[in-house]
Amino acid sequence: MTCERGAIGHQRGNATMAVIVISGTLAMGLLIGWMVLGYIMAVHTVHAASDLAALTAASHAAQGASDDEACAMAERVAGDNGAHADSCEIVRAGTEVAAEVEVSASLRWSMPGLPRQVSSTSFAGNPASVQSAG
Repeated sequence: MTCERGAIGHQRGNATMAVIVISGTLAMGLLIGWMVLGYIMAVHTVHAASDLAALTAASHAAQGASDDEACAMAERVAGDNGAHADSCEIVRAGTEVAAEVEVSASLRWSMPGLPRQVSSTSFAGNPASVQSAG
């Protein structure tokens, strides 16, 4: 049996190329989606870590811990939540206590145009009453 070269013979390999192009496009889309999702998750993680760290620092300071002890606990909580405490400040005025904690985390993978590190600052306590009393 012989195969005659006709219209079908000129299209040989076109389906292979189409599958390669579609697969490559799909793989790139999944990779970009994975990186963007990782960035969004890191932002949410850092926000949660900074909120928890600030609450911990303010709570420990209100219970009589020194500023250094309260900030050490905030660093521990941030670390337990996958972030790093960059700064911690405790403000006291009488019985009022407020804490400000800045937390950051590095991304494992990053796309061009997106930052390699995300950060968040949170406050706990009543800064207005601390400022008015101080």
